[in-house]
Amino acid sequence: MTPVYVESGVAMATDDGAAAWSFEPGWWGRCGQGADEPAALAYLAAQLGRDDCVAVERIHGDEQAFRRDHRPASLAERAATLAVLATARADTIDLITHTPPEVLDAAQPHRVLPSWARWRTVRQMAWHLADTESRYYLPSLGLPARDPEPDLLAELRASARHVREVVATMPADLVRRADGEVWTTVKVLRRLAWHERSELRTMHHLTRRPTDA
Repeated sequence: MTPVYVESGVAMATDDGAAAWSFEPGWWGRCGQGADEPAALAYLAAQLGRDDCVAVERIHGDEQAFRRDHRPASLAERAATLAVLATARADTIDLITHTPPEVLDAAQPHRVLPSWARWRTVRQMAWHLADTESRYYLPSLGLPARDPEPDLLAELRASARHVREVVATMPADLVRRADGEVWTTVKVLRRLAWHERSELRTMHHLTRRPTDA
């Protein structure tokens, strides 16, 4: 059995969808999304190459936290997050550096996005990565945010440094409840390990570059 954790009624890929998460060390930050639980589980199972995924915990509502999220973050989880972030950010910077401006700024009107999403070009998606990690995930846990740099590549590098420093030093057992949301150290780590790696699949597709992210 491969244990997975399922949340429904979440605003992620869709306005009211489901997400299935793995907390296993080798699959840290892997997430499957879909319109409902079966679709999310199928997406995650395909990523993991497993056919024995079983939901061991379920929660409902946007930006809640699993009981599993309330455990103190382990050294392995922190290290895995830092490793994923380093690889993903290097990939993003390489993509932005070597993609022509007309491709970075090409509108993608065919893309189906949730109602709150405003990032329709690859360049906008790259800004969204830094905005999310430095000005959403960390502050949601009560950790310091930072102002953006005016240049995208400078912002990607500065945000990566900031996040790396915070992840390496933040307490393992933080919990913050505010505005109906629940954030913990483990939740922030798994979301960081998931977000850029997931967005890179789309960014590579839109720029027609192969990726193994």
